[in-house]
Amino acid sequence: MDIANWLSSLSENRWPILPATAVEVRQMLSLPGDRIVFSELANLTLSDPFLLLDLMRLVGASRALQRSEAHPTVEQMLMMLGLEVITARYRQIPALSTVHGKLDQEVVDAVGDWLGRSRVAAFIIKEWLAITGEYKVEDCFIAALVYNLPACLYLIYRNRIPGGPLLHEVSDVFALDYPKIVEQFIQRMPLPSGLLNTLGAGPVNRRKQLLKLAIATANAVDQGWWRPQWNIGIEAAAKLIGCRVDDAQQVVQQAILQVARHPRALGYTYPARAYLYIPGPFPERNKQDEVASLTGEQQLEKALLESLRHLANDIQFERIMFLRYDQPSHSLKMRYQIGLEDNHPLRKHIVALEPGSFFALLTSRPQSFHAPASTRAQLARKYQDEFFTHLGEGHFACMSVFSGHKLAGVFFVDNYRSNKAIDDDTYHRFKETVFRVSQLTF
Repeated sequence: MDIANWLSSLSENRWPILPATAVEVRQMLSLPGDRIVFSELANLTLSDPFLLLDLMRLVGASRALQRSEAHPTVEQMLMMLGLEVITARYRQIPALSTVHGKLDQEVVDAVGDWLGRSRVAAFIIKEWLAITGEYKVEDCFIAALVYNLPACLYLIYRNRIPGGPLLHEVSDVFALDYPKIVEQFIQRMPLPSGLLNTLGAGPVNRRKQLLKLAIATANAVDQGWWRPQWNIGIEAAAKLIGCRVDDAQQVVQQAILQVARHPRALGYTYPARAYLYIPGPFPERNKQDEVASLTGEQQLEKALLESLRHLANDIQFERIMFLRYDQPSHSLKMRYQIGLEDNHPLRKHIVALEPGSFFALLTSRPQSFHAPASTRAQLARKYQDEFFTHLGEGHFACMSVFSGHKLAGVFFVDNYRSNKAIDDDTYHRFKETVFRVSQLTF
């Protein structure tokens, strides 16, 4: 997809706001003019990044602002435009709603989730900067609310939940780093160019570093608070701020709870739900009824991807493969992998399930197998399967996966770089993770 054409189509349309916001907008605008307070209207605008987008597009068209690269507060924007203009514009803004075949409810919920993460990031950066003694923070607060907007509009445009991380998919589709997409989004909508001072390229200072860390922390909350990679960002922020890590973490927790307690959409509560996950094989998706709405095949793919993520990020296997069962050829073919080199022969290797072969025995029923280095060598000699000749040395573990009573495939893991042994505890965690795939897809 061409980024210029896509942004052009976005700029030609007026985008809706969250339904709960639309209700409150109508209530506020029904008051007599002398009872409408700009500060309250500003807070309402900041509560919904889509409403903020609508206001900023109006202000962004100002040539004076673009020349000065000013970054006015929301209240200043409202005052510059005047109550009459704002009233006329806000009364006409549509509310986001499902449309059969064009915008599904699960996509609307996902949009709410990512808008909620934006709000979490905004409160995080506000409080982190306050700890440093900085209280003029609305430029960073607004920037945090804007950052996820291109991704949210992409969700609406595609009407589909990505199989992987949303921002990564947006980057892949446009072959452009997501921060660069945000820059072009600001320029093409257009939004006040002062946003480029905080979200664009240029000199890096502490404020920009903390903003980046706040956004990354909020956006990754569903990956598990117990994961080291999630806490690294908070630890880095604590060093920049000059505070204890516990204090920086407390800010994150309070931001998540604040957004959940004042939701504009159901998705605003999802970061809090994710933050309440306990360490385990992998977290459930935010939507509690999602599994019931998926087909068996979709449930299987979802469970497989979650398991791959857990095996790589939490258990930290160095190489992971899922070989999918192909019924017409009665064989196993590579479906997903982590850690295989681009030219590795196993990428295209087909494992024939010939009677008496290792994989035919493994896939005859739900079971697992744990092999130390010596056993791997014995298997290679006994079965003469090219799969084993391409593995190298060291421990491995594998387990068959069944969806109901049907064979789905085989998970295979090892630590081929370090040759680190797979101890009993790690093997148990591997089996538990793969077993849950069958549980979730039964």
